[in-house]
This record gives sequence, structure tokens and C-alpha cells, in this order.
Amino acid sequence: MTPLPSNSNQRNLWAEPDCNICARLADGTVVKNLTPMSLFPLSEDNKNIVILDANQQEVFYIDDLQQLEPVLANDIQVALLRNRFILKLLKIHKVTNLRTPAEWKVLTDRGESSLIFSSEEAIRRLPEDGALIQDSQGIRYLVPKIGSLDSFSRKVIEYYI
Repeated sequence: MTPLPSNSNQRNLWAEPDCNICARLADGTVVKNLTPMSLFPLSEDNKNIVILDANQQEVFYIDDLQQLEPVLANDIQVALLRNRFILKLLKIHKVTNLRTPAEWKVLTDRGESSLIFSSEEAIRRLPEDGALIQDSQGIRYLVPKIGSLDSFSRKVIEYYI
């Protein structure tokens, strides 16, 4: 693990034009096709970033993307977004029943969907009035602000939280 606290270490981490993240290790080896991952993607998506190799081994650690040159920080941010798959739940249209398992018909930022809500542990409250829901297939749905949902959607989510 190599932290990136200073500008001198930034020369050892770069992004190629296709946003491929690369690093030069302490022994001089160049590693390509690295994957950035935020340790806290919902609460601190620009902080505590690890850069992983193809074997999921940590190559670099970044405390805060703001420590990096703006171009490199932007390229890492693009790669983070590309690797993250969380749907944003906008509205709950229908719930088959309030006991689990239940099928929910929902509207997300990527269109209409349905999910199987399998247990009350599959939903958790996030800071700033948010919630994270995981369906029976492991797909995650983010509710940034419960209070901004319509009345029915808000009541369903608050029932489980």
C-alpha cells in the first residue's frame, strides 16, 4: 500500500486518455487497468479511495481526491462512477404486501423496475435523511432524501426503518 499525501507521489499514479488508471510501483513496475474504489461511497465518495489491481490487491490509497491534481482527480472520479452501480429510487408505485418477502414496483433514475424486498435488514438509514435498499438479487437502490419522496413511497420506506 502506498499513500498519496504529496505531489511527488502523484507522478506514480496517472490516467491514460481512455481513463485507464495506471501506477508505477516502488520497484519500478508499471501496473495498468487499475480500479478505484471508495471505501465509503455513499457518505464520502471523494475520500478514502483505494486503487486496486486485477487481483483486488491495494496498490495506492488516497485520503482525499482534492489532494490530487485536478485532471487526475477527475479521471479517478469518472472511473469511480463507471464502476459503481447503484440505482436511485425515485418512487414506489406498488407493494404487494408489507410483510417480507414482497415485490415492489418502482421508478428509478434508469426507468421502471421491480424488486423483491426480502427482509427488513435489507434497508438501512443513511446520513442526511437517506436510505439504502438491497433487493434479493443484491442490487442496491439509493434514496438520497426520504423526505423528498411522494407520500406513499415515504410511508413504505419509513415503515421498515
